[in-house]
Amino acid sequence: MDPLLHTWPVSSTVMLWGSKSGRGSVLRLVRLTIGFCSLNFSIVAFLFLLSGEGPDGPFARSWLVGIATVNLIPTILWFVGRIRGSRMLKLYGLWADLGTASILITFTSHNAALFGAALFVATGAYFTYFLDRRWLAFHLAFATTFVIALTVLGLTNGDYSATSVIARTDVVLCAVIFIPATIQFTWRQLLSRATGSKVDALTGLLNRRGLWDMSERIWSVASANRADIAVAVVDIDKFKAVNDTFGHEVGDAVIIRTGTRLQEHVNGFGYAARTGGEEFTVVMIGTPYGLRKRIATLPKAVVNASDDPLATVSVGAATLPFIPHQEEFDYNEFSRAIVAADHLMYDAKSAGGNAANTAPMTVPRRRAP
Repeated sequence: MDPLLHTWPVSSTVMLWGSKSGRGSVLRLVRLTIGFCSLNFSIVAFLFLLSGEGPDGPFARSWLVGIATVNLIPTILWFVGRIRGSRMLKLYGLWADLGTASILITFTSHNAALFGAALFVATGAYFTYFLDRRWLAFHLAFATTFVIALTVLGLTNGDYSATSVIARTDVVLCAVIFIPATIQFTWRQLLSRATGSKVDALTGLLNRRGLWDMSERIWSVASANRADIAVAVVDIDKFKAVNDTFGHEVGDAVIIRTGTRLQEHVNGFGYAARTGGEEFTVVMIGTPYGLRKRIATLPKAVVNASDDPLATVSVGAATLPFIPHQEEFDYNEFSRAIVAADHLMYDAKSAGGNAANTAPMTVPRRRAP
């Protein structure tokens, strides 16, 4: 898969739900919340340093100062959007959990450490929104084990009554376990409902509405990576004859087969959507050469000699070259690209079909003033 799309922080379905690029988008709000929680971690650490229940001794105090200070680096990187991609997101999550634990174990008061363990709620929210369920399960197991260990130390230390320690543990564990778990369940339920209206029921691909939402994200990723965008319209040749000869059930199977192969062909570079009866729209990003090659090979990619019935496709594509400082999604520019690609597709179909119209037709992005 092309590394460009690996810069996307979350899965395509999550992006569909928070795809609006405005300030009120869900994804943007979640990112800001996580960033402020990370900043708050450093602030709380410094506050505990000034309290009588924080770390004792020069090494412990230096360790707290070091971790709290170093944490400002990933926090800044998070705010400016430099933490992205699967590996970076996982490392950020590990840093959050291990950094929190390493500071709390320096506290002289185990009861204060138990109170501070509530910070795991914030890291739990991060694991919920930006990593998969396995990583959330890892986080919950780690946080629960750590809280129980603090409880055991608090009970053996004897500074506080057993009842007080157990009560604090109960409150912290409820927050650490049940809040992220509830967010995870609610998030998936809302996500399922939100994406349902953006997915084509027959093929499982995006529908027209889903394509437009995803195109905003593709535009953003292309701008961040200085990549070009290609919009291709793909139409199955002589589809009416397929339906008339073999029936609508076979026709549906041809549509599903074509849509699946289209998505496989552009996987990692973009997304395919079913935007009409036998029509698909593909949006891709990449280098000019890479896009031309991928467009030219689209007709062969969706056809196999053993197919029965055999159904070829006609392809038309328009490209939007990268323009610096044009980061905001332009609906009109994108609409013109789709119209241009549609005309090119019909030109290919008029010439006999089973081809990609590779005429030098580009729709340049308007330069920012």
